Amino acid sequence: MGNDTESQEPETAPDVSGYEVTGRIGADPAGVLFEGHRTGDDETVALRRLAADEAEVLEGRVEALVGLADAHLVGVRGLVEGSAASYLVTERVEGATLADVLDRGQALIVGQVLGVAHGVLQGLAHAHEHGVVHGRVSPSAVLLGSDGRVRLTDFGIGRPDPAYLAPEAVHHPGSATTRVADVYAVAALLVHLLTGQPLSEQKRHLKAVDATLRTVLGKALSKVPADRQSDAHALLNALGRAAKRAYGTTWWTEAGLAALAAPSVPPVVALAPAPPPAEPPRRARRGRRVLVGVAAAAVVAGGAAAAVAVLDDEAPPRPSYFRTDQFCNELGDAVADVAGSDTRSSFDSSGAQGAPTGAAAGARASASCWWGGGASGTVVSISVGAKADLEASGVTTAERLRGLLDGSGQDALRQAGATWQASYAAQCHDLEPHGYDAAFTCTAPPVAIPRKPVHPGVVRVVLVATTADQALACGGTRALATADDAAGADGFASDVEELCAAVIGEVRRGG
Repeated sequence: MGNDTESQEPETAPDVSGYEVTGRIGADPAGVLFEGHRTGDDETVALRRLAADEAEVLEGRVEALVGLADAHLVGVRGLVEGSAASYLVTERVEGATLADVLDRGQALIVGQVLGVAHGVLQGLAHAHEHGVVHGRVSPSAVLLGSDGRVRLTDFGIGRPDPAYLAPEAVHHPGSATTRVADVYAVAALLVHLLTGQPLSEQKRHLKAVDATLRTVLGKALSKVPADRQSDAHALLNALGRAAKRAYGTTWWTEAGLAALAAPSVPPVVALAPAPPPAEPPRRARRGRRVLVGVAAAAVVAGGAAAAVAVLDDEAPPRPSYFRTDQFCNELGDAVADVAGSDTRSSFDSSGAQGAPTGAAAGARASASCWWGGGASGTVVSISVGAKADLEASGVTTAERLRGLLDGSGQDALRQAGATWQASYAAQCHDLEPHGYDAAFTCTAPPVAIPRKPVHPGVVRVVLVATTADQALACGGTRALATADDAAGADGFASDVEELCAAVIGEVRRGG
């Protein structure tokens, strides 16, 4: 008698319009993840069969994900109809979820833990910048790819894990998901990885976390949403500054993550081709948008795939405004990393942390912070005030700042009886905006004048952001007395840029 296993017919692939399904991802015959390619296209894709409620969640939202394209998110190709269900089509990424890796009892070293946090926050920051929130950050939503890259998955799909839910989400289930709830979830995940304690009361375990990271994570785990870092970018910057102090510039790594994931990567089971349909596949239900070629974010891993990215469109965003309370007190350590610990400081505030109302709104409260006078010759300044005041200052573009620096240099050389040369002109370039409307730096080199003291150069960094009638200006200035000083101008600009990226996360509210 023949072997039943050998005579068993292979499973048949599902019929999906426009796609050839060739295999099932994972050994479970009841699995809902498949591998295949679009008819006439060689790109391998993953297809997830959706339950009716999952399809409803995705309807109308995939279009909002078109702009998402980040190395730490996986591309969604669209929603399509099969003969019996709807399918989410995504880029095929081989890997295992962090949950699968932890379930096998595998442990990550601190550098790898921070590498996971870095990758998750990079992808999440990109989503937040495009108005997209996650709502389900947990180990099962983190993919460790076979290529060694960390990717975030499961945007808004699946059941949330209570251990990583922000308090407001627990107390008000069904409420709109927010960026600060995502911040809480990432911090909870990081505490879990650092302490091995995946409990819902994550803040109780902070005492086991390195002191340099504790303040950052404690803020992110605040029960008051407004007290957390405002979004993933702000948390990433704050975490990076703290981790650099503790572990140096190479504070995170993805090395070894692919090897950790390898034992948990699900197999692919070959499927027989779907038979030709007796009649055309059912038409999309009324109101369904069937989209193909949408660039967004989703993933297949560890026997589970998920739609990536749910737009935070359940409620209109609150109007954006900048705090005018004594936020300067919260920035001392970060400024010391840029300007030195020997700087003097001056703070002034006439406002409050909340949105200005009544007479305060009419007069527009202000706040200013200044650090300087140290051995490094550095000045750091941060101010919030009326938008009109910023515009009146004239230093809102690189061109204007270059003109001011060149004019100052020309006056100094004229008084010294020297001739201005083109090589003395300031050089400017743009910086990453980090949520600001404009970000740039200009460097005027030091000038040697015959029989006179060297005319010092200067590097100045400016980042400005505005709301309807407020303006935030953040920047730094450092004197350049020698050629060696001038050679370090780019490094100083990078330090100030990083500081200001954290500042806007601390100061911006709403939006």
